[in-house]
Amino acid sequence: MSTSGDAGGRPQGPSLTVAAVARRLGVAPATLRTWDRRYGLGPSEHLAGSHRRYSAQDVARLLVMRRLTLEGVAPSEAARAALAASDAPTAEVHVPTTAEVMDAYSDAVPMAADPTALGAAAGQFDNAAVRWMLTRVAPRDVLAWWTDLVEPTLRVLAERPALERPGESVVPALTAAAFAELRSRAAVAAAHLEGERPAPTVIVVPTADGPDLRAHVMATALQAERVRARVLSSTTPAVVAGAIERAAPAALLVEVAEGAAGARVASVVRAAMGARSGLPIFVHHGAQAPDLPVAANVHRVRTLTGALHEILAAVRGE
Repeated sequence: MSTSGDAGGRPQGPSLTVAAVARRLGVAPATLRTWDRRYGLGPSEHLAGSHRRYSAQDVARLLVMRRLTLEGVAPSEAARAALAASDAPTAEVHVPTTAEVMDAYSDAVPMAADPTALGAAAGQFDNAAVRWMLTRVAPRDVLAWWTDLVEPTLRVLAERPALERPGESVVPALTAAAFAELRSRAAVAAAHLEGERPAPTVIVVPTADGPDLRAHVMATALQAERVRARVLSSTTPAVVAGAIERAAPAALLVEVAEGAAGARVASVVRAAMGARSGLPIFVHHGAQAPDLPVAANVHRVRTLTGALHEILAAVRGE
């Protein structure tokens, strides 16, 4: 790595690649290239072989740009402010470390959901940018996080044909990052439950063939509302009945995955009804409603928000 600086008083410091700066600022490399093309916030160092590198002053300008956009300033206005700040005389420009960048943004206004940007970062396997967006979008509303950011991004990526390298698959990678973010949010919610009176428990039963991210989103949303939630990894009737007997839940949510067999959903509901009479059972499904046993304690819900509100009302006796 080279350093920049000359006798004319330009600030000294390491020169960085696009990838290195993107990691430090938590953005996709494509975002940096856009800022360069549109606003002139590009690298100023030119090395042998036509390689361009970001100087310390370049990184300082980008830090201003990133902070202002996080706070809701329009990109064009943020760019003007960043360029103006770089014109101010200074003896030394400090290149922020990753930890310093995170600290600087800790009190920033949450980011708006941008599925296109998340998809671009995921497509480049830019883990820092992906985790940054997953963390900053709707930090206190996991249902909005899912419906406004994660679900539309996953849907577009799943529908887009791609030639992927061995060991690289965008949708599973983004799903894994989303699960990691859910673990962090659920851990915060669980910490709030410690030391409180025993919280009601809700069992969530996904009917997808594999891990169901949406079911874990609902479980995390319940924990944020001081309700202990657990996701059952099996739809086998005996397993469902056994989990109900052991956990004594206040309610059960059946999360119907797209394309899930109606017979599987109905068998889960019947197993829950047989395990405990009167247990509130909520079935969240999409446009195609499955055939379900008719009972006063079996409730159909069409939206995540509706499911959350109805379950909370049931477990709280409202």
